[in-house]
Amino acid sequence: MQVWRLIKDGFHEGYHNMAVDEAIATAVENSVSPPTLRLYSWKTETLSIGYSQRIDKEIDTSYCQRVGIDIVLRPTGGRAVLHDQEVTYSIASPKNNTLFPDSILETYRVISNALVRGLSLLKINATLNPKSQISRPTIMGAPKSPISRPSCFATTSQYEIIVHGKKLIGSAQRRFKMSFLQQGSIPLENYHDKLALCLGIKEKEKRERFVEILKRRSTALHELNGKIFSYDEVVNAIIKGFEDICKIKFDIAPLTAYELELSDKLYERKKVF
Repeated sequence: MQVWRLIKDGFHEGYHNMAVDEAIATAVENSVSPPTLRLYSWKTETLSIGYSQRIDKEIDTSYCQRVGIDIVLRPTGGRAVLHDQEVTYSIASPKNNTLFPDSILETYRVISNALVRGLSLLKINATLNPKSQISRPTIMGAPKSPISRPSCFATTSQYEIIVHGKKLIGSAQRRFKMSFLQQGSIPLENYHDKLALCLGIKEKEKRERFVEILKRRSTALHELNGKIFSYDEVVNAIIKGFEDICKIKFDIAPLTAYELELSDKLYERKKVF
């Protein structure tokens, strides 16, 4: 049975959250920290973007500034996610960890199985998506089609988690030389209309279509089973899911001095405007 560090974190601003995740990933990469599961949430509304996204072409920064939505750069890839009422997880582990096959997809599968187990403890019948379902414009190559906007929850990739055919958890993984980092968003609520405005979809008809597409393709915990879950309920269920599936023993421990110092240095780099 492997022993992992567990960080049951609270609510923080987005720059802090992403700096801490990257600091942990760096520490694991350098073999100075053990495999780590961190669970946390967001103090203020934050739009996170993948490290290779083009903010100047894909994000309406003036709208975000006007309404007080921070924009933060994730250390992982993927598309834009609007964080508010949710539980977020991050996993940093050496690539040679015997729990995980040496591939992105198979690592996704193992982690997703643990998440599905955790959701089952909340009486949510989630499954793994068996194949990639990439969103495409109705007319191939149509400019500014709302469906082609860079939203994480508009697409469902293989082994991501679905409920009743709708995506529930959005995840992104980045692999380094000796380790990997995976981050995932488990929304309690959805804010599709506000996300559309963050992505610069100003025309009402296009925005309504974008929202309709997201409602058809994604869901949130509070839209399921008619129950409102607390943050702690979801966190504890996810922890138990990893214990059951991966046979992990968790040791609750804080960030190390190395990680705290590094996260302070990374903090400013996470601000994208």
